[in-house]
Amino acid sequence: MTETFYKKFIRANYLFGLAVMIIFVPHSKIMISLAQFWLAGTFVMDRYNTRRWLGFFRENPLWKCITVALPLSVYLLFVSILKGLRAFVKNRPAMVFSSILLMHLFGVIYTSDFDYALKDMRTKLPLFLLPLFIATSPSLNRRYFYGYMLLFAATVLVRTLINSWNLFGGQYVDIRDISKSISHILVALNISLVLFILGYFILKRRTFPVGLKMLFGVVSAWMIVYLILSRSSTGLIISSLTLLTLVIIFLFRSRKLWLKISLLTFLLLSTAFSGFYIFGMVKDYYKVNPVDFSKLEKMSPLGHPYLHSLVDRQTENGNYLYIYIQFDELREAWSKRSSIPFDGRDKRNQLIPNTLVRYLTSKGLRKDAGGMSQLSDTEIREIEKGTANVVFTWKFSIRGQVYEFLWGIDEYRKSGDPTGSSLMQRFEFWKASAGIIKDNWLTGVGTGDMNEAFQQQYDKMKSKLAPDQRWRSHNQFLSVFVGFGVLGLIWFLFSILYPPLALGKFRDYFFLVFFIIVMLSMIPEDTIESQLGVTFFALFYSLFLFGKKEEDKILRNNLVE
Repeated sequence: MTETFYKKFIRANYLFGLAVMIIFVPHSKIMISLAQFWLAGTFVMDRYNTRRWLGFFRENPLWKCITVALPLSVYLLFVSILKGLRAFVKNRPAMVFSSILLMHLFGVIYTSDFDYALKDMRTKLPLFLLPLFIATSPSLNRRYFYGYMLLFAATVLVRTLINSWNLFGGQYVDIRDISKSISHILVALNISLVLFILGYFILKRRTFPVGLKMLFGVVSAWMIVYLILSRSSTGLIISSLTLLTLVIIFLFRSRKLWLKISLLTFLLLSTAFSGFYIFGMVKDYYKVNPVDFSKLEKMSPLGHPYLHSLVDRQTENGNYLYIYIQFDELREAWSKRSSIPFDGRDKRNQLIPNTLVRYLTSKGLRKDAGGMSQLSDTEIREIEKGTANVVFTWKFSIRGQVYEFLWGIDEYRKSGDPTGSSLMQRFEFWKASAGIIKDNWLTGVGTGDMNEAFQQQYDKMKSKLAPDQRWRSHNQFLSVFVGFGVLGLIWFLFSILYPPLALGKFRDYFFLVFFIIVMLSMIPEDTIESQLGVTFFALFYSLFLFGKKEEDKILRNNLVE
């Protein structure tokens, strides 16, 4: 009876630790670290020989108990860890996945920056610990697993509400700053996963009541709205591509003609609509409102001469940027409405005159006192933040992201400087990665030398990228290639592909969706190079692969079982 109670107690502690991990993976580094310590404790105590420990104290005199207690406890602790490791070694797929950490350990051998290498190893520990804890614990039945998925959806919902509070409070410079304790990219990945979890629960029959499914639909709709409000192009693109990939998989797997026709129709219509919608925004961006340069007015209504450039034909929302400019009037009007000097810089370190001229042009206003008078106080605050186009202030629109991409491409073409454009900066990161790989293609630069290798490569390229923006690959596959060479890249791909293939888990809806989302995220991001990112990856990979008892197969009857 006592042993049964002890096992239940250990199981309850494991479930609690897992719940804490799931709750805080979109929120807190400290709490997920504490949760891993908690899970480590349950891992040890589950195999700890408490009967022998208690028996020793019952059968021996006090002096012996006092002198031997500590050595015996340490010995039994060591034995319990060995038991757990032996059980883990027998699970080949879990071992293969956790070998990603072994790859990083191997990379320490030929690194020169051991301090950074050890820091990186600590960051990557979840790649070993979480499969160890989850794969050696009893799997979750469907009831518990679904409960954890709803818990995850709830905690991600809380994350979006916190970020929305920061968003509408306006206390940010870059909209990405509204997510203060976790990268906005990771928030997007969490949201994307929740969308497909709730979508499955809505479609799954005889599992949730209609009222609860309606609630799932409302939460899903809000999360899509949040992605638009937060201008999360990564979240929108990854969610869309994941849906597109699932539709294609369903299309080929389904044996029902009506379902094939429905999916094919959806695929064609959604692709056509998206194409026309994006094409329309691109067309609008490059549209130029006609101006007769021979008839430009020379004086402002206040009698001051305008500055017109007949050479530079750059536009903002179709309006010519360098015509109808009266800097003296702008200076005087600006000084009356802002505490930032006219010759100063906005919160994105851009010159105020440049930001102000672009913003006024984007609204089709003249760059003079009259144009300034038509700006609201809210718009002045936006200009102070560095907002250079009125499109970027629109809440329910993705036009701003498209314009930002196109503006970055145009600026890069003109100046060769990718700074300020997330898209062009990534191309610069990838270009630097390719240069490093060319010189270190076999084994890479090692675990600790990646930062130094990138700085040297940027100097070698004579990159115009700002020094504080000279980051690493922003592509997980390139990052592995740079660090560990072609052998490491092959090892990495094998480590994440072999386990689901060996266990047949690509038939499971949850693992399949998660795998698609993570693989897509690794193209524009170093997904597992941060503590929260690697924990998100290791936790759900291990949970979906090793922690589920029953599979949730797709296309058994209709779309879901």
